[in-house]
Amino acid sequence: MNEIAAAVPQSAGEAIRIEYVPRRGLLALSLINFLLGLLTLTLYRFWAKTNVRRHIWSCVHINGQPLEYTGRGIELFIGALIVFLVFGLPAVILIVAVSLIFGPEHAAIIGVQGLLFLLVAVLWGAAVYRARRYQLSRTLWRGIRGTLAGSSMVYSLLYFGSLLARAITLGWSTPVMNLNLQERMIGEMRFGDRDFRFKGRAGPLYPAYAVCWILTVVAIIGVILLIAGAAVSTDLAQTLSDIFSEQTEPGVGQVIAILVAVFAVYLVLGAIYPVIWSFYSARELRLFASYTSFDNARFSMDATAGNLIRLVIGNLLIWVFTLSIGAPYVRQRLVRYLCERIKVEGTVDVRHIAQSQAPLDRTGEGLADAFDVGGI
Repeated sequence: MNEIAAAVPQSAGEAIRIEYVPRRGLLALSLINFLLGLLTLTLYRFWAKTNVRRHIWSCVHINGQPLEYTGRGIELFIGALIVFLVFGLPAVILIVAVSLIFGPEHAAIIGVQGLLFLLVAVLWGAAVYRARRYQLSRTLWRGIRGTLAGSSMVYSLLYFGSLLARAITLGWSTPVMNLNLQERMIGEMRFGDRDFRFKGRAGPLYPAYAVCWILTVVAIIGVILLIAGAAVSTDLAQTLSDIFSEQTEPGVGQVIAILVAVFAVYLVLGAIYPVIWSFYSARELRLFASYTSFDNARFSMDATAGNLIRLVIGNLLIWVFTLSIGAPYVRQRLVRYLCERIKVEGTVDVRHIAQSQAPLDRTGEGLADAFDVGGI
């Protein structure tokens, strides 16, 4: 009997189940963060972000055990302070100095602002990469932490190159560049001493991208024609011309009409664009998930245009009608969406994963905070 049992291959790992288990306290946390943010003139945001992450991370359960977030608000504060001293303060001093030397209307001001904009564009990818590395290094499951093993500057140069490629190709390089960025980011992710893998082609993304690109052009032309028609029928164009040429003072009704028109355009474009591109985003999420693997497990995601639209619209309504006080619920909905739709097929040999030996960053997401990079 023992010989027969020994001959049967034993499972080298365990199946992975991810679920989101909500717990109470997020409403109180949202109100406390808002009030302390007001009292400290937004300085408390570093600790607020940390507390929200700690709450949301603890709701993510993998095989019944929650994630643990060990980041600290002081780390985020120090990181932001360093970035301000190294980049922010010198930039302000440079602009003020050039204004005093050449005058506030001199072309040199535009040149300095252009150089600063270029610097931000070059470093944007580094901000994204370092923020992801910090979050992974402060995320533990069963005592094992994650990390990113690559170079933030290499990723940043690739990110900057992707921006240039998108501009040159009118966006048509987006699927390829997104694939390259994802391949580098996922390929350099580690959980303990085990690496993630990402491999695939961008070709399957192009049919969805082409449809969304064409629909976007049609929508922009349609909005322009609609605005032009409305302007002609209401003499809005002449009113604006008179106001900007200072031939007449705008009345209260005219100001309200202009504001309503601007808001309507913003609302229409803000609603149309996410709806159109949700079809491509869903396709990209599904494909990128299928290209990702870890140990003997592969990932998949049940993302559709419909559930993405509901997620985006719901988050927008929460943000607007709570005056951003409900921002923690927006982050919760995003994490919950991912947990409920990610599936893992295969097994992971968790018992033999050793702790990561990568050094921990002592500071947080300074560049990400300075550039207001989106994220959780």
